[in-house]
Amino acid sequence: MKFLQRFNSLVLSAVFLGSGVLYAQTNYVENIIGKHSDETVGVFVNEKNTMVATCSLDETIKLWSLPDGKELKTLQGHFGQVNNISFSGNDLHLASGSGDLTIKIWDINSGTEIKTMKGHTDKVIGVYFSQDDSSTFVASTSFDKTVKLWDVKLGKEIKTLYGHTQPTNNVAYSYDGLYIASCSDDKTIKIWSTDLTTKVPLKTLNGHPAPVLSCIYSFDSKTLASCDQKGNIYIWQMPEGNLLRKISAHNELIQDISFAQDNHTLISGSLDKSIKLWDTETGTNVYSKSIDSEIWSVDIKSDAGILVVGCADGTVRFYTKEDGNSTNHKNKKGSK
Repeated sequence: MKFLQRFNSLVLSAVFLGSGVLYAQTNYVENIIGKHSDETVGVFVNEKNTMVATCSLDETIKLWSLPDGKELKTLQGHFGQVNNISFSGNDLHLASGSGDLTIKIWDINSGTEIKTMKGHTDKVIGVYFSQDDSSTFVASTSFDKTVKLWDVKLGKEIKTLYGHTQPTNNVAYSYDGLYIASCSDDKTIKIWSTDLTTKVPLKTLNGHPAPVLSCIYSFDSKTLASCDQKGNIYIWQMPEGNLLRKISAHNELIQDISFAQDNHTLISGSLDKSIKLWDTETGTNVYSKSIDSEIWSVDIKSDAGILVVGCADGTVRFYTKEDGNSTNHKNKKGSK
């Protein structure tokens, strides 16, 4: 691969103190698997832990294999930076949101664009597929301050949600399929019902001192994590909306966070050029690594065997558990 660089001599050592990680000491090896020609602003691991999608300001999406990091496909079709991506729950499709105001749906096997959905009046910032096997819906957010829900099969918008007073930054679907969470420059997170007739927020979560840049549900849908422009992570009990803890996590803004399969190991990446793992049950920082680039996007293989990082220098990096005890489980982000 043109940009492949292996750092076999670089071993990252971490002591895991929290209950969410199985190993007393784990070594990770850094591998720059490839590169976009501009900043890599989104990464998303599929449910089967066999593939990673990345997106970039260079207007492209790339698909990479897990665990070896081979570049599989480059998807082209947007006429603006691609801000976010999400695999469908059945791993057959990918949604992407762009500065060209559109959401595109891609066929993973062929790499072809199968639908373009239009309705937002400003840049699309967040996209998230429903994670059930039918993967019928996609939620989206935009700088137009709205949250939209789309029927993928019809290629049509089915409801628009109003409530945020500033641009909406990211969106997450709960894994039980009942809720959507959106976050905004207005410093709030809003929880919405996926019921098609309900258009008012069920809850508004307050407390962040700065614009909230991302939010993500745990796999059991019992926890929501959110991060902000001042480097804080907040952990919320769901669906009650109670604030469980605040974590002063980074010295710069946190653009992305993601849960592992155990529902309380959380990865964060920041413009302070560090990757961190957290035990959200205690707020303990269980792993930290500084790198040589600002970090825009992170995801995690479901057993924490591989940390996936998208950087401001365009690189896509895997941090792979040296002991090789990675197994396949249902993974998020997906955000992812």
